[in-house]
Amino acid sequence: MEEISKKANYCLNCKVKPCATKGCPLGNQIPQFIEQIKEKNYQKAYEILAETTVLQGVCGRICPHQKQCQGSCVRGIKGEPVTIGDLEAFTFDFMSQEEDSLLNSYAEEMAKNKTNKKVAVIGGGPAGLTASSFLTKEGMRCYHL
Repeated sequence: MEEISKKANYCLNCKVKPCATKGCPLGNQIPQFIEQIKEKNYQKAYEILAETTVLQGVCGRICPHQKQCQGSCVRGIKGEPVTIGDLEAFTFDFMSQEEDSLLNSYAEEMAKNKTNKKVAVIGGGPAGLTASSFLTKEGMRCYHL
């Protein structure tokens, strides 16, 4: 936890926020989720990420951060950028271990929002899985083609 805290505190929470505005194709609110990690509010950090992605654990590990968010990080101009991918992966890993986490509440949310609508999703890659997840949260039944 001390290492993650160091990585989070390295973020300057810039006024312009190029990591999020031009660096992240998903539109993740990077400074906001990092701020929650600084405050050790991992649930809130996860919630912020969950607004734009359902693949935090995957994206935190395989996303080309150096070309995207970390490549746009102001800290990277004169030194090393904030290791955003490590913070994203940590948030997912931490929350997946919490018994009463947001991860476990999604099933309840989906049951409440259930509709009779059906949607066909073409493709099972990251975009298709993300689309299915967001549609399922809205109560739709998704089928992959």
